[in-house]
Amino acid sequence: MVTTAHVLAMQGELETVLEARGFAYALLMQAFLVEPQREQIENLAETGAVRLFPFGQDHPAIQQGTAAVGAFLADPANRSAEAVDRLVWDYTRLFVGPARLPAPPYESAYRTVDRLVFQEVTLEVREAYRRYGLVAPKLGTEPDDHIGLELSFLYETCRLAAGAAAAGDIDGVHAILQDQQAFLDDHLMQWVPRFAADVRQHAETAYYRGWADLLAGFAETDRDLLEELLAEQPDR
Repeated sequence: MVTTAHVLAMQGELETVLEARGFAYALLMQAFLVEPQREQIENLAETGAVRLFPFGQDHPAIQQGTAAVGAFLADPANRSAEAVDRLVWDYTRLFVGPARLPAPPYESAYRTVDRLVFQEVTLEVREAYRRYGLVAPKLGTEPDDHIGLELSFLYETCRLAAGAAAAGDIDGVHAILQDQQAFLDDHLMQWVPRFAADVRQHAETAYYRGWADLLAGFAETDRDLLEELLAEQPDR
């Protein structure tokens, strides 16, 4: 049985782990939610944030993704206006259209035979957001199950969990981690492997192929980490 003293001893470490998970989700969210901007690319290059990806450095996909995105950002030529325009084109062609999308960024598109959006799974995702007071910014006009929004949900709940850990609310942390585990099992893990494979196959830039690897690798790694974190929570 985990004692109160043990919980207090690990509280600081738990908060650090939760913050690191949030950092990873923030990086992934930024990569997939909106088209790239030159300032964003320059900031990633200058801070070296991708090379600081906090988990799974022994995971082949995370290793490959970190190396690919890191090498892309390390080349000053890839920060030029022309290079960023190529990234914008790659993002638009993959995720926006108007042509048929080779990697539609919506969960519902991967969980229906005809790749339809705004399906039952979209409402399930909306309800998961609602329980935490979160609403998709383009509610009703863009599916709530966009990959960037699902990653944003996990980022926001990581922040909440870290805050609960800092306050010593271990029960609150446990509840959030359970919800995150369910969200990964019921949603991300049901489609991200196929989505990432499509991005890797169809992307024209090493940048997005690398992010696809990081996404697939971290979703898998974080699911395992959540299982470990929940196993360490005190008995009730």
